[in-house]
This record gives sequence, C-alpha cells and structure tokens, in this order.
Amino acid sequence: MAIEYVEIRDESTTLLGIVDTAESVIWHSVYFGVGDFEIYVKASPEVIALLQVGNLVTRPDDLEVGIIEKINIADDPASGMMITAAGRFAKSILERRLIYNLSGTVNTPTILRGNVEAEVRRVVKENAISCEFDSRRNIPLLALGDVAGLPHKIVDENGAAAAKQVSYQNLLTYTDELLQEYGLGATVILDEDAGKLRYVVYAGIDRSWDNAAGNDPIIFGKDYDNLISSNYGYDATTEKNVALIGGAGEGVERFYSLIAGSQAGLRRRELWVDAASLNRTYMDESDVEQTYTDDEYRAMLNAAGRQQLNTHTATETFDAPFDIQNSRWKYNRDFALGDIVTTQSEDIGKFANVRLREVLEVQDENGYSIEANNQT
Repeated sequence: MAIEYVEIRDESTTLLGIVDTAESVIWHSVYFGVGDFEIYVKASPEVIALLQVGNLVTRPDDLEVGIIEKINIADDPASGMMITAAGRFAKSILERRLIYNLSGTVNTPTILRGNVEAEVRRVVKENAISCEFDSRRNIPLLALGDVAGLPHKIVDENGAAAAKQVSYQNLLTYTDELLQEYGLGATVILDEDAGKLRYVVYAGIDRSWDNAAGNDPIIFGKDYDNLISSNYGYDATTEKNVALIGGAGEGVERFYSLIAGSQAGLRRRELWVDAASLNRTYMDESDVEQTYTDDEYRAMLNAAGRQQLNTHTATETFDAPFDIQNSRWKYNRDFALGDIVTTQSEDIGKFANVRLREVLEVQDENGYSIEANNQT
C-alpha cells in the first residue's frame, strides 16, 4: 500500500487538483470519534492555492474526507518554504451544531426510542440537514447516506426497551457517545456524483476466533509472526458500579433513581449523576403538555446513569500492537476499521478479543507505514 497522492476539492466537492509531491502525509482514522490528517509539502504557488482552509481532502483509495482547518507556511534555509495543512475528517462538522428544538422561546427535548441507527440519523437530520424551525441551521453540503439496517435497539440494563432524552448537548459529542455505547461507529463519506457529504452509521465485523457469525477469524500473536509486543494491565482506580441519579424537581420534591444491582460492601462504588435537565413533561403531537409516568421517567434517568457508568468501568488492557504491514491478513482487504479480532500472548497465557479502534497511515521519506491501535 501507499498514499500516492491526495485530492483537493472545494466546499462543493469539485476537484481542484491533486498533491503528489508531499514530503509526508499522515492519515489517522478512528472508529470512535473523529480522525485527522496532515499534509507537509513544498509551498509552491500552485500548492498554496490548493491548500486553503475549508477545502476538502480525499484519497482515491479511502472513504474518509478531510477538511483543512489550519495551515502553516514556514521558510528556512535548510528546507525552503514548506506548507503544512492539517484538519479533521468531515464528521467534525457536526460539532458546529447543538441539539435543540425551539418554538418561540420554548425548547422541546428530543426523545430517542427504538433503533439506534435510525434515531441517531434522525437527530443529525433534524439539527444539521433539515431543521424545521430554522433553515439557517441546515448544512447544504451534508446529507444522510444509505441505511445500514443495524439491529441495535435502545434498551435498559435488563434489555427492555428504553428511551433517552437530550437537550442542548453538542450534536457530534452526543451522537458519537450514543453510538459507542452500542459498539457502533459513524463517518462522513464523499458522494461525488451528488456533490454531497453523506453521514453513515456502520458496525465493525466480529472476526474474533470464537465469533458466532462464522466469520473467518483473524488472530494476532507471536505464533503468527504479526504481533510486535504485548503489555497486560488491569486498573480499577476509577470504577463505579452504582449510580444515584437526580432528576427534575427541588428539595424533597426532586425525583431520584438508583442503579445498584447487587453490589455491596467493598465492591460497591457509588457515582452521583445530575440529570436535572431531563424534563418530566413533554409536548405531544397536538402540542398538549403531557407528563411522563414514574416508570417512563425513571427509565430515562437510568439511561443517563448507565451512560455515565460506562465511562467509569474497570479497565483491562492488553496492549499488543499489530504488525499489519507484514501480516498475512491485510487491512481493508481482510479486515477494516472497527472490526473485532483476537490478540494473544502465549507467554503470559492471555488473549483478548479487541476492536480495531485506530489506524495511522504515514507516507514520508521512509516510505509507507501503517500502525493499528486496539483496546480490549
């Protein structure tokens, strides 16, 4: 593999030219969150004209789209005049919007139920693509991509159907956190024919040695000559397993819920979650104010509590950098970003099924290199 060149496009996705003389290109893809890139090249007038803030960067062999957010031009006797253009991938444009639904001076909270993919797509559409109460919020370049048809549902800790309520949170942060809760990713890809950037939700494929789907397993270990090193650790420092959630109301009238399970004694670690922003009332389709039942409201509080507990888990790490470059299994041929594979260390008797969370590609004077980062 190699990054032979990058394509530069304007904000309407029209191809302006290519950069094929870069001294280095860094392309950092991530499954959860937003990836980034950097281009370092001699600053000729033609290149300077291409590498402008706001222009898009694409590759013919990759679906990600970069947006140039910063440039730096430096001139020194040793290297001459060089330009560095850097930015994040196009999903970052969701960061420019909050989640809200105003009618005059009243905000109606957004309620999410049912299919995770469908609800995330709806929230993105309502706040960045087809906002009904303020068309200035719409981003003409952005559209929804194809539906993946993922089965994941919004559920409570017992697997029963649940609901989530959100207001005022950042669109990118909230949707990414919700997707990560269910092991899903999202990206924004180029639709050159339509001149659009399309938001799509997707799921990595389970390629672990014991996967139930029958996919061919992919294993990284010393026996396979594709594991660079290994480092095992377990950290319970910030673990929390009980959540006390405070909802609407004040003083003795405040509504509380508790996620406790059977934890007791030394094993019980409690967390406070302030969810006062979750309203007990909502407007129905006839614009009549309704009140959630205690059970409905408790379920929403518990969903907020679980989301916080998910960030306070004990961490078992098995860092084992993959040797993707020399492995018999090739990136984007046999496995892809977000897939689950098996990594093992025969020396310490440890193995783990890990998700491929990050891939860093570098093209520079030393040639092409690729590194993977994973997490148990």
